[in-house]
Amino acid sequence: MAVNIRIKGNKDTNEYKDALVLKQIFENEFANKDTKGEILIISNAILFGQEVKDVDLIVLGNFEKYSCKIKSKAETGTYNNKQELPLEERLVFINSFCFVIETKGHRAEDIQLNGVHLLVRYNDNLHDATTQSEKQKYSLSCYFKDRLNFTPYIFNFIWFRNISWNSIKQLLGDNENVLNKHNYLPNTFSTQFLFQLACVQGTPYTPIDKNTNTLKGYSIFKCLKYKESFNLNEMHSIFDLFEKVKEGVGQLTRKKIEQITKKLLDEQKYAQAVGEKFVIISGRAGTGKTIKLLRIACDLAISKGGRCLILTYNHALVSDIKRTLALAGIPDGIDNHTVQITTLHKFFYELLIGFGIVKNLENPEEDVKYIADYLKRYKDYLKELYDYIDTGLIQEKEIQELMHNRHDKVAWDYVLIDESQDWSDSEKLIIFRIFGMEKIIIADGIDQLIRSQKKCNWISGLKKDIDFRITHEKKGLRQEVNLVSFVNSYAKEIGIYWEIEPKQELIGGKIIISTKEYSRELHQKELSRCKEFGNAEYEMMFLVPPKLVNVAKTPNGEERSFKLINEFEQMGIKIWDSTSKDLRTQYVVDLSQHRLLQYESCRGLEGWTVVCLELDEFIKYKMDTFTEPEKDELRLETFQEQRDNFVYLWSLIPLTRAIDTIIITIKNKDSVVGHALRRVYEQNPDFIQWIE
Repeated sequence: MAVNIRIKGNKDTNEYKDALVLKQIFENEFANKDTKGEILIISNAILFGQEVKDVDLIVLGNFEKYSCKIKSKAETGTYNNKQELPLEERLVFINSFCFVIETKGHRAEDIQLNGVHLLVRYNDNLHDATTQSEKQKYSLSCYFKDRLNFTPYIFNFIWFRNISWNSIKQLLGDNENVLNKHNYLPNTFSTQFLFQLACVQGTPYTPIDKNTNTLKGYSIFKCLKYKESFNLNEMHSIFDLFEKVKEGVGQLTRKKIEQITKKLLDEQKYAQAVGEKFVIISGRAGTGKTIKLLRIACDLAISKGGRCLILTYNHALVSDIKRTLALAGIPDGIDNHTVQITTLHKFFYELLIGFGIVKNLENPEEDVKYIADYLKRYKDYLKELYDYIDTGLIQEKEIQELMHNRHDKVAWDYVLIDESQDWSDSEKLIIFRIFGMEKIIIADGIDQLIRSQKKCNWISGLKKDIDFRITHEKKGLRQEVNLVSFVNSYAKEIGIYWEIEPKQELIGGKIIISTKEYSRELHQKELSRCKEFGNAEYEMMFLVPPKLVNVAKTPNGEERSFKLINEFEQMGIKIWDSTSKDLRTQYVVDLSQHRLLQYESCRGLEGWTVVCLELDEFIKYKMDTFTEPEKDELRLETFQEQRDNFVYLWSLIPLTRAIDTIIITIKNKDSVVGHALRRVYEQNPDFIQWIE
């Protein structure tokens, strides 16, 4: 046998055992054949940077002159003038292939078909294995694009390790169309069966004899486009990304991973209340609310096998937490304990579809796949969902059916909500009604509002210690002492009530305020200092105002990008530009890249060093775009007082992101903010540097 078959992965897992079985299937095929080629089987693959990161098996292969008889359709002709050939038995040469395989250990009675979706049972709930498999395929495609600048055609399968082909046929029924279009592998199969299914997803090509202008007597199956190729040694190495990143992460990331994977202390009162009462973690920015929320979620998942969902409206925070969870090794599959995070808008989107409030008018048998005007009409859709629940059109029976049928998307053991003070009453009441308040844990940022200027009251009508348990976080657990002192002083100068108690063990901290543009010299000096403390570029974060973001109209909407990207590249500053939508990775995977995001997206995030570019321009933007809240006869403040309080409170959010160093650039030193910062500097010249 001249086919070299290798397996890469953790040998102590069931997936690796499945890889060994697959290797044996290939070896049986090639044992007595003069076939040259190579196959790489990757078990327990981690697609670091992708929405779905955990894949059971990835199989890649190249062959020279390997063929088998397959019943399949085919294509012929040119790219612009293709012709479909009928379903019949053909001689197909397999040149290259790329498979992603989800393995399942279910019995036949634990699987069922719902239209074209295969549902598998876990703990008496149904999970959509078809959608999960498609997501894995998409994630692998993005992963290849990031690493190879192209992606092979990827074919996905679901391999039932305990179900025979006869049982699968009974599931599919007598429908010939279904029998010829599925992607299910039984417990035992041949390579011919595997490639037969692959030819359903990727039709083979039949070449034309140029001399006779007739079809040749064979077809070709491959996963690569014209002039593309892959080297399996190179493919082997690109799946080492996760381990390389994990080994090279900065001290700040390592500390965060240690924090969230520690078991909670049972003597903590709020920990005892989880699952029995509604739990509230209350505190101002920098008091450790988000990390405590993460720690609770991970403890519930690891110690109790729970499925936990974290909700936020901040896409940048979703990205940061997904990266942390990936590095911490928290699984994201549908069939085990997990911690997942999404935006509240995306979650309510799933509820609208799941309850059938938004219909698929073209095909009533299928769910809606896309709600075109969703964000524009979000409040209207939310009101409709709330009215369905409030009037009894959606009752406990419908809620339990939704949990059962869309378990992987909707049914969570615990729901944890970040920055809950910014939720609307409708959002709160819907979550309470569907999950019950004892399954809800929230982080309350008290007076830091972004989405609206009305704080959500989560405890209205509830009794303390009977219905809910609340903690009051007062100590600054993120920032070093000098930074806490700086933020407290700045708040006092701009007339905002704000007082965080510093944690005296966190000694140090520095602030740099510059009226000049950000420079290469300043960057290199502060990056070196950041690295001296064991951090990578990722831990040095940039925040920018809308003025520094380009917005270009395109046929598909708007394209955004950081306006100074070329200048930064010339200074040797590599960035992961989260202002841009053209990102194939869900989070930063290159350790030499800095995060760059708009001020609006920074809440909940942190960095060892945080660079606030043109802070005064951001505050000016917030002043200019402020709109007066709904009229309230009891409110005594003027419009200007309301605006100033809202905006200056907002300005504390970016200033509380840094752990050790804050760098601020200002365009106009004579602005209100410029003068306030100057006064704070003059009071504290020992740890604040002013660059004129």
